[in-house]
Amino acid sequence: MTITTSSTTTSTTNGALAEYCAQRIFRPGPEVFIEGNPFRRPIGPPGVGDRDFSVPATAAEFLGSGQLIAGRVLCNAYESDMILLPAAGLASAKDDFDLFYSDEVRALRDTVRPGLERYAFSFLDDAVTVRPVRTLDELQAYFLAEVGGAGAPADASGNNPAVDAAAPLTGTMRAITECRHPEEAAALHLIQLALDALTEASAMARNLGGSYGVEQSELFKIFNDEFGYGVYGAKHSTIFKEMLASVGLRTDLHAYWNFYLTSSLVGVNYFNWLTEDHRGMFRYMAAVTYLEWLFAQGFADTGAMLRAVYGDRVNAKYCDEHAHIDVHHGRMTYENLLLGLARTHGELVIPELVRGIEDTKLLLHLGDADFRAQIAWADTLDEHTEQGAALASSARDDAVTTTLRAGGPFSTGVHDADTLVEVTAGEVDVHAWATETPHRLGTGDVLLVPRGRLHGLKAASPEARVTARTVERTSRNAA
Repeated sequence: MTITTSSTTTSTTNGALAEYCAQRIFRPGPEVFIEGNPFRRPIGPPGVGDRDFSVPATAAEFLGSGQLIAGRVLCNAYESDMILLPAAGLASAKDDFDLFYSDEVRALRDTVRPGLERYAFSFLDDAVTVRPVRTLDELQAYFLAEVGGAGAPADASGNNPAVDAAAPLTGTMRAITECRHPEEAAALHLIQLALDALTEASAMARNLGGSYGVEQSELFKIFNDEFGYGVYGAKHSTIFKEMLASVGLRTDLHAYWNFYLTSSLVGVNYFNWLTEDHRGMFRYMAAVTYLEWLFAQGFADTGAMLRAVYGDRVNAKYCDEHAHIDVHHGRMTYENLLLGLARTHGELVIPELVRGIEDTKLLLHLGDADFRAQIAWADTLDEHTEQGAALASSARDDAVTTTLRAGGPFSTGVHDADTLVEVTAGEVDVHAWATETPHRLGTGDVLLVPRGRLHGLKAASPEARVTARTVERTSRNAA
């Protein structure tokens, strides 16, 4: 699957992107959290669509501002092929509904999407090495070794074993519980899951049509499970909402739009990209197989983390359901999708199957690193304010000053370099994770914002001014 974009279309695409981002529903409003309206999706501040995306992002630029902007636009683009309606009714959002699905916005979407896909996903071509796997036996050995290395080894028969419910928390799950603010960290984790879980299996639905043999029916079985066999109360997105509500989180689709990390957007968009362009179906089937195999233990661990953080008040049925059903899904997808497609189509498709697994491995790794860096920073904003003050004299002479007003537009973003944010007048709230009690900065305070860290600023006084300057940290001061 090769991504290509003609250079002759670059100027047209740039103009279309600026026009797309300038649409009313894609401009920031005053809300930190967006409730009751799945069509309002701020992409960024004015002028964000003027950026040139003709040169693809590199692996080193994965957490850059360009990837965040592209990720938001692509999420909008893919989801405009889904049916989205506010849970409380359409009356208050009818104009936005009409605009989101309008001919004009969809035409702009179709113009900008190929170039942004090239920008967002081309780095995988350089960052991912496809193993020399060619035969069915080699594919089986490769897959079982990969899932074993990821912590979900096969049993003696080659099947995905039952989960270890008593396994000690490690990695990201342990990092969440050890935060100073574990509820905020756990909530941010749930919010990243919500990006996909509230429209669960919608990307999969794109691969259900057509005629491609027994594998089509196997995929439908999984889809049917995700949709609760037609019972709304058993639908996985429904029980995910119940989990959110149990810990006091909003359940509206994209209520936390401003708090999706760059890596979360890229990861979910990757699956929408593969299902939007059916040349990606073999990568998709392999990626689904790999994830379904890992999900059983992964969601068991997530459930254990949530209970450790929230106690008895969390409704973790969603995690328990996945910990149970994904043992079965792992076996189904391995035998009937991954190996089924390899048996039918042979060496022609096996490299694409392997590529889907390798892409997914990398995206999972990048996503985990991004999330852990975000909670480590958000958990220590006091210390990063002290560091900012200590580094103020060494900042570069590239100051950009912004005036914020109470009730003014709000959006989150990232910096492409380590940046000092200084409040030169008034008071400012820093939203580094989705909490009702953001970090307050007063006049003279300087916050160190490492590159790639998602944050938003909101005036806590009638008016405030902030100045942003980049700073180069040495190994001695880069905490």
